[in-house]
Amino acid sequence: MNPSKQQLLDSIQPGMRLTKGFFKKVYGYEITDPSFPDKAIAALEVAGCSKARQYYKEWIEEYEMARDAELKSALGRCLRGDEERRKIELLQKKKQLLMQKLQR
Repeated sequence: MNPSKQQLLDSIQPGMRLTKGFFKKVYGYEITDPSFPDKAIAALEVAGCSKARQYYKEWIEEYEMARDAELKSALGRCLRGDEERRKIELLQKKKQLLMQKLQR
């Protein structure tokens, strides 16, 4: 286990305040170590936080809903940008065709 993950686990103690930042770190370590959240939650439960798993799941749901909304918004902007580019391309082609007709 890398030192940062170990430091996070070592920081768990009775009466500690569970913050969104703490859960974000746990979630981040899950990317490279899928078992890490279980280790952190187990340590929290040993330290007396019986609702740690519930809090973590709620944080994940909140985070993923916000992330998904942001991704959908970004996708919408990209699609609108693509539509605008297509409209511009079609207008340019139309202009070229009209210019060709005028030259004949």
